[in-house]
Amino acid sequence: MEELGLIRSQRDHLERVLRLKSGAPLSYTDGQGVIGLGSYDSGIVIRGEEVSQPRPTELIVASAPPTSRDRARFLVEKLAELGVVRLQWLSTVNGSRRIPPPEKAMAWTISALEQSRGAWLMTVDEAMVGWSDLKSPVAAADPGGEAPDSWRPQTVVIGPEGGWAPGELPATTTRLDLGTTILRIETAAVVAAARLI
Repeated sequence: MEELGLIRSQRDHLERVLRLKSGAPLSYTDGQGVIGLGSYDSGIVIRGEEVSQPRPTELIVASAPPTSRDRARFLVEKLAELGVVRLQWLSTVNGSRRIPPPEKAMAWTISALEQSRGAWLMTVDEAMVGWSDLKSPVAAADPGGEAPDSWRPQTVVIGPEGGWAPGELPATTTRLDLGTTILRIETAAVVAAARLI
């Protein structure tokens, strides 16, 4: 039988948080679409039956970074749980320029994938991007825009705290209305992703 080694934090989670004993069944993934059902045995996973799952969506989220680390972590984790393909940090006129360290973003993404028992690991960009880097068609969350139910963009864009600067949205960008209230960055990202997946 093939085995999968685990790092200490994974073993600790399985034994202390989930309280798994030797021989207990568990699911695992390679983060590239394969999910398996195996068993836990003293710090290793014994591989079992595996199946490939298609990606649930091709949606990319480009977001201005939230100003606090806790809010950035929430955004990363929830988008990863929903199955978003990629998270890009968008440089905006009024937005923060501080993004989470890549190793932190990766740890949050892996943790969210494990928790949600998804099959695909979300990619998180390591540097800020501009509008020209976004994959079309692009829709930006903006009050008064179109309803999300009527159109499916490749990339949905979430603006900074305080909103878009006048003239910041490119003319080719469709405006997407997420409701009657003004949402925080991380809330808007989750709402947009959930409605577009």
